[in-house]
Amino acid sequence: MRGYAGKFAEIDLTTGKVSQVKFEEDILRKYIGGRGLAAKVLWDRLGKKWDKVDPLSPENILTFFAGPLTGYYPGGRICISGKSPQSNGIIGSTMAGEFAVELKCGGWDGIIVTGKAEKPSYILVKDSSIEVRNASHVWGKDGKQTILTLSKEVRDEWNKKYPSREWREPSMVYIGPAGENKCRIAGVQGKFAHGAGYGGYGSVMGSKNLKAVLARGTGPLPDVADPDKVYKMMDEACKSLYTNDIFRRWGTGYLGYAVGNTQSSEPVRNWQEEWHDEKSFSVDQFESRVWVKRYWADFGCPTACEKLSVVRLGEFKGAITDNPDYENQAYVGTNLGIFTPEANVYVNSVIEDLGFCGIQGGNILGFAGELYQRGILTKEDLGGIDLKW
Repeated sequence: MRGYAGKFAEIDLTTGKVSQVKFEEDILRKYIGGRGLAAKVLWDRLGKKWDKVDPLSPENILTFFAGPLTGYYPGGRICISGKSPQSNGIIGSTMAGEFAVELKCGGWDGIIVTGKAEKPSYILVKDSSIEVRNASHVWGKDGKQTILTLSKEVRDEWNKKYPSREWREPSMVYIGPAGENKCRIAGVQGKFAHGAGYGGYGSVMGSKNLKAVLARGTGPLPDVADPDKVYKMMDEACKSLYTNDIFRRWGTGYLGYAVGNTQSSEPVRNWQEEWHDEKSFSVDQFESRVWVKRYWADFGCPTACEKLSVVRLGEFKGAITDNPDYENQAYVGTNLGIFTPEANVYVNSVIEDLGFCGIQGGNILGFAGELYQRGILTKEDLGGIDLKW
């Protein structure tokens, strides 16, 4: 079927076996895209015993699926799915970046992971070659350390093995310590500050001793049935996205102070309030105090709404994250009683390094903060932590 590379990789971590899986065209049409096909695979393989499958057991299946528009439509999202340890249902958790595009250019539409590795491992995809490698040296490392270590390791190896070209680092999805410890709000992370947070699939990776999946594809994208129509669609989408001046300049963080706050829909101290007048937390303060790169885009996206934020002075010096976007600006910002860009960037960077979902994590921390405020949780309960707003 046009738009698909034509094959999926299935990797049994228990045995290390890698095999190809193909789906008939009628299946790809009925269950189009990453979410639909993942639901079909999970139901066919686990449906009859669904209630008995522990999401954190080797029996669970984890999928990383692209779709037929991957690489053509701006954004290049990967859909990660499995039986969720949060809901015991199926959640299609998506993340932007280059990973899905690298898979497609390597000749793969997705990866199906089964079993559990005997020791910490990572999967390396380079075109048609797929290996399961030892990841013991990065197990326990945070997000940034994992990216830097594995990227350099693989890139140096390729440059030495294939000296006729200069290799750039592979794209990567990975987990932090939260996933390794099977925390149910652990996300699957990408880049320095991206994440597929919903579903708790970082904990599923941790339960399988899978630290990361790296991919690099050197081939072209799969052919499409009608290139002219696809190019027209891309052109229309790009024009629409490019003219979104508000998101282009301010990012989704604009929705916090400038929109959510004025409409009384921004969480403050675990939603005890919905409005604040802290002008220090307005989006222009993020721009002047922490943004060091104002335009940063995911694969093929002309909006470039992401911003790179770095704290350069004070107690949080060195903290780095993107934007933050609206959700993390809100849930690990005002929802925790935080009203300065520097503190918000710091908490975001900690969450990303640990590898758990900022929205769910922010809600849990906010709930704990209110319990502490009301005397239901005490300093003794928290091991001496004074959890004041």
